[in-house]
Amino acid sequence: MTSTTFYYIWHYSPCRRHDIPVTPHKRRSRAVWGKHKRRDRAVWGEHKRRRRAVWGKHKRRDRAVIAALCILAVAALRGPALAQTVGRYDIVISEIMADPTPAVGLPAAEYVELHNRLPHPCTLTGWKLQTGNTLKELPALALDSAGYVIVVAARNLAMFDSLGIPAVALSSLSITDGGQRLTLYNAQGEVIHSVTFKKTWHTEPIKQEGGWSLEMLDERMPCLRATNWNSSTSPLGGSPGAPNAARRPVEDPDPPLLERLTLLDSSTLRLFFSEPLQPPLPLHTAWCSISPLLDITEAREVPPHFDALDIRLGEMPHFGVHYRIALSGDFCDCAGNPVVTGELPFGLTQSPAARDLVINEVLSHPFDGADADFIEIYNRSSKIIDLKEVKIGSGGDTLPSKAIVAVGSGRQLFPGEYCALCKDRDHTLSHYYCPDARTLQPCDSLPAYNNGSGIVHLTTVGLLPLDRFAYDEEMHYSGLMSTEGVSLERLRANEATQDEANWHSAASTAGFATPGYRNSHAGDELPRDEIAITPEVFSPDNDGFEDFTEFTLRFTQPENRISIQIFDRQGRLVRTIVNNEYCGSEALFRWDGTDTYGILLPTGSYIAVFQWRTPDGRSKRVRRVVGVWRMEN
Repeated sequence: MTSTTFYYIWHYSPCRRHDIPVTPHKRRSRAVWGKHKRRDRAVWGEHKRRRRAVWGKHKRRDRAVIAALCILAVAALRGPALAQTVGRYDIVISEIMADPTPAVGLPAAEYVELHNRLPHPCTLTGWKLQTGNTLKELPALALDSAGYVIVVAARNLAMFDSLGIPAVALSSLSITDGGQRLTLYNAQGEVIHSVTFKKTWHTEPIKQEGGWSLEMLDERMPCLRATNWNSSTSPLGGSPGAPNAARRPVEDPDPPLLERLTLLDSSTLRLFFSEPLQPPLPLHTAWCSISPLLDITEAREVPPHFDALDIRLGEMPHFGVHYRIALSGDFCDCAGNPVVTGELPFGLTQSPAARDLVINEVLSHPFDGADADFIEIYNRSSKIIDLKEVKIGSGGDTLPSKAIVAVGSGRQLFPGEYCALCKDRDHTLSHYYCPDARTLQPCDSLPAYNNGSGIVHLTTVGLLPLDRFAYDEEMHYSGLMSTEGVSLERLRANEATQDEANWHSAASTAGFATPGYRNSHAGDELPRDEIAITPEVFSPDNDGFEDFTEFTLRFTQPENRISIQIFDRQGRLVRTIVNNEYCGSEALFRWDGTDTYGILLPTGSYIAVFQWRTPDGRSKRVRRVVGVWRMEN
């Protein structure tokens, strides 16, 4: 007979006591049951924590929705005062934290601040924020009169909530450190405000390294660009959800300029201005006029920056006709400055062929080590050429290793016109004289060019060569102490690009560069004499006036061999310009007054000896006098 062992569990009760025998089977079942209960409690606790987080998120969202509904309800009760339409620039992007690390005193998180410029509260429902190419809908939110709210990524919302900073969340937010376009749209898809910021808007280099926001300086000028933005002056690195620490009045004395134009198609003309416009609405076709006469059927603003107008033509322009368009309407900028009355030419364009456009000036070593190269293009053809059909490139031998479209949005370049493609247009304008700033075309993505030497390419968009220039620091005037900030200028557009004698340092009297206009050393067409020395007396001091002399030779036959030597008055050879060099029926050589070692020769008369041999074996020798005059120190 099997014996049974009894176990007792004492269960406390204020009324009675139970003696309960427990078998091994029951003991095992209760151990398993206890294990299940512990696991269930853990799962239940996790569920409760998750529900609390979700509930908190819903509560925050619901508070925003309730606040918006309350304002709408009050607006309905109090009439149109609160129910006003929110228009362009009423809500603005007023602060941008693109690079929050290393953090200064704020959470290390990107944000975009929105500011209500209206004198009354408003609600934003169905509005969207675009960062670069990413468009996301904002949650419904209410903005007090003159109020602020920041937009952050959902994962960063709690950090700003804990600081009491008003914030709304998107599922994600990514802002490019170096700069990009930010655009705010209303529920109807209309642009309310747009900013294309750059890292260089931080005027203090240390703040470009991160941790500091960019702040709008004067909310009255929402359509101004770099001049109305700068680094925050808050010791925290920014002032999210509050008036900007860097705020101050900003003046805009400059009127908007009609800078350039392009044909979008055979009957749509796009006009580009130097800054955003506030045209009188509705736009009327009578505010534009074209001569010779072309009918205008429609005029439209171009978002998101509103710095362009589209003009719809009633008929297609005729080939070979040069038209001019002028504005006669009351157009102005944010500050109320009217557009300067002016006009621009336009016409049907043609595709460029080789050497229709030439490289005319190169600045590869800007002042102060700035990233501010420029390349000047000259249209030496009889064609109207649009620079959206041209690429500018660097490196490579026959083809560029890197190339970009010169002006992606388009710019018509007429015969005899100049256009300087500027990496940093503001830097170029601040360092060099330019009689017409419209000839300087911003080109942020201009390829980088080495200081000492490099190659500049001009091609079609299909990479067919137009012009090529391999520059070298040794091509500069030898008397320069430094080539920093000094451009290389082409002397004659019709001469060979790669001929070193066709390039010279820009004159000191012209400020060492002439972006967008005639070069300081530009020459006239070559004389027709067999040998010409121009000028016969020159002063090699780089003041822009007769800094070198040119030897021009023209022959009745091609395939000549030429030598040119310079002797002093004692008959000593001081310089060989060229030795037995092959040339065609025309040749151009230059002498800058230096000897064989690159040292400037003293003032005096020198003998230039020309010797050449023709294809039929005949030789000829000619001696000419050339004078060097120097201001002695």
